[in-house]
Amino acid sequence: MKIFAFQTFLTLVLANYTFASSWPQWRGPNRNGKAETKISLQSQWSEQGPPLLWQSDEIPSQDYGGFGSVIADEERAYISLVWHRDVPTETRTISDLVLRKMGARKLNLPKELVQKAEADRMSLSPRLRGAKLDEWIQKWIDQNLNHKQKLVLSDLIASRFKKGKLAMPVEVINKLFEVKNKVFANQQSFTNWLNGQGFSEEIKQKVIEAVPPTKQVAEDVVLALDLITGTTSWRTALDSVPTGRKSSSTPCLANGKIFAVGSERIYCLNANTGKPVWDQALPTREIASSILVHKKSVILLAGNLRAYDQENGKLLWENKKVSGKAASPVLWEAGDKKLVICNTGKFVVAVDPKDGNAVWEGPGGGSSTPTTSGTHLLVHAKDEDAGLIAYHWKENKIEEAWRIPKLTRRTDSSPIIHNGYAYLIGAGMRMCVEMKSGKVIRKIMAKHDISSPILADGKILAYEINGSQLKMIEANPDNFEEIQKTKINALRCTTPALAGTKLLIRKEKGVGCYELGKINSP
Repeated sequence: MKIFAFQTFLTLVLANYTFASSWPQWRGPNRNGKAETKISLQSQWSEQGPPLLWQSDEIPSQDYGGFGSVIADEERAYISLVWHRDVPTETRTISDLVLRKMGARKLNLPKELVQKAEADRMSLSPRLRGAKLDEWIQKWIDQNLNHKQKLVLSDLIASRFKKGKLAMPVEVINKLFEVKNKVFANQQSFTNWLNGQGFSEEIKQKVIEAVPPTKQVAEDVVLALDLITGTTSWRTALDSVPTGRKSSSTPCLANGKIFAVGSERIYCLNANTGKPVWDQALPTREIASSILVHKKSVILLAGNLRAYDQENGKLLWENKKVSGKAASPVLWEAGDKKLVICNTGKFVVAVDPKDGNAVWEGPGGGSSTPTTSGTHLLVHAKDEDAGLIAYHWKENKIEEAWRIPKLTRRTDSSPIIHNGYAYLIGAGMRMCVEMKSGKVIRKIMAKHDISSPILADGKILAYEINGSQLKMIEANPDNFEEIQKTKINALRCTTPALAGTKLLIRKEKGVGCYELGKINSP
């Protein structure tokens, strides 16, 4: 446990700490990325950034704990994960993790184009470096790939060209994928398979070194951390199976209960004690959304859209036609109508929360969670023709208001609506758009990607450069400027949480809590 070094400072914090509204689910109280409590954020940070109040004990992430974000009430911070660990084994397996460590990614292009790419890679002069190599690569991509191929494969193609002759041959990658997740009985049987593939000795040695003499075992874990000290208030562990980084759902706090997704089950726990209340099996081990609680329903996308009874876990309804992964459902209250909005794999859909029946669908799709504000619905869409698309509730129906065609391959980050403007902080940019007209007010290229930003005190807090930096940005169309930045080393793909003025950040090996300002008096 790494507690903030100065005991006098901690004492001062404890004496003056005022509890504020909670952050009970992913993206905040109303799943729109906005803090509801009126707070004042410090516009000036020290060279070290905002004060670190505490850092938790070690909590694994990525392939050993997923990418779920933190939530909080007035007393505790909560996080759920599938907690993996390695144990010795006689068996050998080429897993997804092994393939990633070797940089083995499939080049999903027509055979003739793959052959051309490989021939050009092998014939590249080692003297072609730096900016000239980048220029050559871009020219090759422009001449050989269509729009969709560019969006999906540009980074991979560029990486292989930059590695030159050191890149793993495509034929080797394809053979490794043919036996992905196959369990070889022992090292000898694995070596025998390698010897029969015609690999070079160098490649064989590289594969042998990448495949560990261990296997993963896992538990579904929900942790509660004291909001003032960061110490563990309770830890609940339940039997599980390994799912790697797929376990990235953020829990939800409602009515004194924690609702969380594990490797293959959904759980309900007592928020004060961590004692299990109920659990139900899920139809998939793939990525599940973060949970939405509405009245007596616990709603999530896990293979398909499903709702469970909050009290006993009974399945209330499911819609097998609405399927998706990372994008989470959101409640849209437009007039007297309440709808659950989901970004599925191919479109955005509205369902009736009472029975799960679809009442509308439109262009959208992807991993970004939609954002609502009054009669407005905003979707950062996977659909190439949609991009950032706005819908409007008008005369008891949903109409498209405007759209900005697809801007980039990564469409994971969720936008924010504030004071009549939309702010997209992600997809390699910062963009401010007038909600009424769809007019782009400001657009700045920046290294924001997957993580969704949050807003408080008229300021946007967003990760940049794979979570290594935290940026504070003015949410103002006339002054859309960066105010502060600091190194933060947040876990990429996660989203920060605000408990009053306490910023909670999931890191690679735990949770950090920072002080950002003060709560305004009523």
